[in-house]
Parts: sequence; C-alpha cells; structure tokens
Amino acid sequence: MFLILAVQASTAYGQLDLDQEVLIVPDTHNEKPYIWHVVKDPEGYEIIMNSGDQDSPVDGRFSFKVRQEKAEKIQEMHVFITDSDLHIFRHLRPVLSDNRYSFSFFAPKTGMYRFEIVLRTEKGWLNLKKDIMLKGVGRQVENPDRDKGYGVKVKLIPQKVYAEHVVTFLFELTFNGEPIKDIEKVDGTDMQFASWDEDLQEFIYVTPKQNFGGPEVAVSAVFMRPGKRAVFTEFRHNGEMHGIDLIMDVLKEPPQVTNPQNPKPSDK
Repeated sequence: MFLILAVQASTAYGQLDLDQEVLIVPDTHNEKPYIWHVVKDPEGYEIIMNSGDQDSPVDGRFSFKVRQEKAEKIQEMHVFITDSDLHIFRHLRPVLSDNRYSFSFFAPKTGMYRFEIVLRTEKGWLNLKKDIMLKGVGRQVENPDRDKGYGVKVKLIPQKVYAEHVVTFLFELTFNGEPIKDIEKVDGTDMQFASWDEDLQEFIYVTPKQNFGGPEVAVSAVFMRPGKRAVFTEFRHNGEMHGIDLIMDVLKEPPQVTNPQNPKPSDK
C-alpha cells in the first residue's frame, strides 16, 4: 500500500457538496452506465510481445505489436501489470515507434506476472492478456519517499458491495495534512482505477465521470464476479504519480425471500 489508508463505510446517497461543485453518487441499482464495456481477447487481434533477457533481472525491456485482421485506429494504449498474489501494480503507457509499442518494467521478485494490454479504438475498449514468468531484481523498485506526506480516506457507498451493482469509492486526498485541491489531470481525469479479482479472471479499468480536481474524487464501478478483489488507483500531484491500493470483498446478492403472509400474486 503506497499511502496511509483509512477505509470508512457510508450508506449515504445523493449529492456531496464540494466547493460549489456537486459530486453525484449514483444509485447502486443504476449499474448500466458504470459497467466497463470491453471486449476480452477479441477475435482478429493478437499481441506479439518480445522482451529482453527474461532470466536477467536488470533487463526490463519489453515491446509488442498488435496484429489486427481489420485495420482499426488505436486511440489509446495501456499496459497494466500485477503478480499472481496481487501485491504489485504498474500502469504504463507504452511508446509507439515503427509500429511497435515499447515500455520498461523491472520485476521486484521472481514469479509469474499478468500483463493486461488495454486499447481503445473508435469501436470501444479491447483487453488482451499475457502471463510471463520473470526473474526479480530482489529489491524495491519504486522511490520509497515518493508518497511521503500524502494521506487518503476512502468511503464506500453503499457499505456492502454486491456483484453486478454500482459501488462508489469516495477518496479524500490530503498532502501534509491539507486537502489537495489541484490534482493534475491525466488523460483528462483526476484518477485512474484498476482492479482484479483474486483469480485474475476479471479485470476492469475505469475513470471518474466527474473531475473537479480534488480534494474528493468519486469513482463508481461495477464488479461482475463475487469474491475478494484488489483495487489500485493512481492520481498525479506535484508532477508525480501517487498510488492507493486496497483489498475488498464483493458479495453475491442474496436471493429475495417472499413473505409467506404476503405472497406474490399469481400471473393469471
């Protein structure tokens, strides 16, 4: 966990005042606008990835090419990386040169790593994945002082999170004890939000629909599978990216029980 994290539950709905701006918190049953509409492993697409010496922890070079049966212009490209235990997170924006995308990644420890290649065309989001065994460098890669002075409180709305329903994460961000009111936009948004379930079967990527620059950021998402999840978010401030991560449980909605004293009317 990069920041000091306090999770608070809230059952409040409606609107939240924020310096004359208003954050709208959606109803938990209004899930359609907040589902990440993405095509997983689409037909006609293939990721051809090369890396440096995978047996060498100091060679973190990666490059890949997207093979398409139909020419569709790629408008955005992201690479999300985690390990099999969901302890590590990287969000990279590869550089395009000579029809190949390239980026650098140094694995902190030896093991299997999941690479989620996320791209957006004029038809929408696509997600392709690769699992690669890497040798670790055996040390922390990130600057340990990068998040010094930063703090966050997180409220979940509603208190219990159910699969196929909207949950809103309300992040209250501070720096040196003062509210952050000048978050720097990345891709036009205040925050990037990514999440895997514990089996690495479901990955989602969303951004806030409302971007007021802080000190509160509301991100609404819909998880389709119940179970334990890791959530990773990023925001930019003072020219640096800062991360927040947390573990949460997504519940399966219990079946509705009919009151025997007030039975459901027959469909005659």
